[in-house]
Amino acid sequence: MRERQLIPTNLDEHFFIKPPADGTDLLHATDDDLHLYGLPHRPDPTALPNAARAWLRVMRRIKRFVAPQLTVRHDYLFRPIRPARGASSTAADAGVTSNWGGLVMTDVPPYQQAWGSWTIPEIQIPPGGTDPAYSCAIWVGLGGYLNDDNLLQVGTAQAVGADGAGECFAWYEWYPAPPIMLAGFNVEAGHTIAVFVGQYDDGSGRGVVSMANLVTGDATPATVVPLPAVDACGNAVNPAIKAPSGLSAEWIVERPDLGCGGPEKYAELPDFGEVNFTHAAAVSGDGETKKEMIAAASDSKARSLKILADDAHTLLTDELRVPSLQVTFQQTAIVQAHEEGTQGSLQAEASNTESTASRR
Repeated sequence: MRERQLIPTNLDEHFFIKPPADGTDLLHATDDDLHLYGLPHRPDPTALPNAARAWLRVMRRIKRFVAPQLTVRHDYLFRPIRPARGASSTAADAGVTSNWGGLVMTDVPPYQQAWGSWTIPEIQIPPGGTDPAYSCAIWVGLGGYLNDDNLLQVGTAQAVGADGAGECFAWYEWYPAPPIMLAGFNVEAGHTIAVFVGQYDDGSGRGVVSMANLVTGDATPATVVPLPAVDACGNAVNPAIKAPSGLSAEWIVERPDLGCGGPEKYAELPDFGEVNFTHAAAVSGDGETKKEMIAAASDSKARSLKILADDAHTLLTDELRVPSLQVTFQQTAIVQAHEEGTQGSLQAEASNTESTASRR
C-alpha cells in the first residue's frame, strides 16, 4: 500500500492529507487510492447501506479540493453539553441544556466515526430582539456528553448583528483546544454541507475531519488534527487526552460560548428556522468488528436535546412535528425511513435519515 503524504499547514501539528488531482473520478477510485487520500472508504452497501448512500452522494459532487487557511478563533468556544442554568432536575432529565439542541447516541460505544449533512439556514434576528449580535453553530461530533470534556467536532457557524451584518464560516475544534476556522472555504446560507469526523488510523490517537460543499463542489483535504495539549485559554490540558472520545456521537445545533476569560457566556440564538441533518449515522465497534448506527427517533436509547434560555423557563428550540415523516420527539427530529427495496442499491439519492431542529 502506498504511503500517504502529509502536507504541513500554517498551524503547527495540523496536516492536510494530499488530496487527489482535480477531475479524479472518485466514484471509481480503488480502495487503495481512497486510503491514500484520506477519503472515506467505499462502504459495503449491504452491511452499511446508509453510509454507502452518503458516500455516493458526496463523492459524485466533489469537483475540486481547496486547502483553507487555518485560523484560530478566540471569540467562540463550541463546548461540551452544559446543563440548563436554573432548570429543575426533572427538566434536566428531559434533556434540557444551556447550549445543545439535537440528538446524541450513547448506546453502543465506542463510536469510531460519525458523519452527516445539512443545508445552512438563513438566520435572522428574532422578533423583538435587542442584543447586539446573535450566533449559532451546526456540527457533527464525537464526545462531549456524559461528563466528557473531550469533544472532536466539525461544522459551520453563523452570526448576525443588529445592523444586519454577519458572517458564516466553516470550522473544526477538538475541545478543550480553541476552534479552527477554515478561512477561504466558502460556505453560506443555502449551501448543503457534508462532514466526516473520526480517529486517524495510524495509531497516534490524532483525529481527522473533512468537509464538502455539495453546492459549489469544493471539498477540504482530509485534515489531521493534533491531540489538544493546551486549552483555549492557554492552560495545559490535564488529564491528557490520548484519542478522540468514543463515548457518544452527536448531531447538534449549538448556542456557542463567546470565548474564554470568565464565566461561560452563551450567545443569543438567532431565528434559524429549521436545520435538517441527513445521512446522520455513526460507526461503532472495536477493530474490524463495526456496526453502522443510524441516528433514529425510533431508537429509545438515542437522546433528544433542547436549549433553555438563561431565564430558566423559555425554550429557545421547539418541537417540530412532521406527520408525514412520523416525527415523534422534541427538538431534533430524526426520521428512520423504510428501506427502499434492496439495501445494496447505491443509486438511492434520498436520505433514509433526517434530523430537524427548529427555533421557537
